[in-house]
Amino acid sequence: MSVAATEGRLLEPEFMHRLERLSILAKRVKLGTSKGERRSRRKGSSTDFADYRDYVQGDDLRHVDWNLYARLEGLYLKLFEEREDLTLHLIIDASRSMGFGTPNKIDFARRMAATLGYIALSGHERVCVEAFNGTAVKRITPCRGKASARKLFAFLESIEAEGGTELETACRGYLGRNPSKGVSVIISDFFDESGFEGCIRRLNQAGSDVYALHVLAPEELAPSMSGDLRLIDSETEAFTEISVSRALLQRYGSNRDAFCDSVRRFCTARGIGHMNVSSDASIEQLTLHLLRRGGMVR
Repeated sequence: MSVAATEGRLLEPEFMHRLERLSILAKRVKLGTSKGERRSRRKGSSTDFADYRDYVQGDDLRHVDWNLYARLEGLYLKLFEEREDLTLHLIIDASRSMGFGTPNKIDFARRMAATLGYIALSGHERVCVEAFNGTAVKRITPCRGKASARKLFAFLESIEAEGGTELETACRGYLGRNPSKGVSVIISDFFDESGFEGCIRRLNQAGSDVYALHVLAPEELAPSMSGDLRLIDSETEAFTEISVSRALLQRYGSNRDAFCDSVRRFCTARGIGHMNVSSDASIEQLTLHLLRRGGMVR
């Protein structure tokens, strides 16, 4: 299978070229210690000259500019702009409820992860990806560089929505395997009988910049059902029988809005980036407009 064929199923080639001009933003984290491709405000020992400062006793004499000393008869150290390493963590809810909708939510999650992952790989950032359902985890080894795009896309294509949801357990396991700080993006519908709070709280306490993409299907946002129905929970197989009426749909809308608002308020109170999205939303518009405005990419 060609690279173009693998990539083309998730992202259009023209869109990918536009993504190469973007970068992932890290606001509050202290980035990794390895030398990456990201310019830092810190002065280090790379080969990109930044400035001079006066010599102080104890400084490494190897960094003195002796040519400048010959002209000015003073000791000055050359400072260089250091490049830092950033890790993008992509955490994907692949529980069975994510398979719902047209297009389904897991397809949106695949394409959104491909978009953010490709931006990071194009900037030579480190990318870690895991998909979870229940206690099962699917992951790839961390990757870096555009040459890893094929590996990333093939992994994302392989993700299927199955099993139950245990958000906090999944995030706890993820953080144990991937302790490096950076930018963490969780893509989920946040449907978990145990609650969504523990998962988001753990990610936030780990010290990364956290973004929560709360994805719902068009059918969940604006249901068009009618008549007498039996609704079956795709994960627990519990069911309820209902007679759809205008009053019932209004009550459903109120409960849905309250749930979405609770996720939003929980994130906002902790400085976590949050966005409600429909699974039929344009990935291109989300990335080039909303995510840039929200500070996730530039």
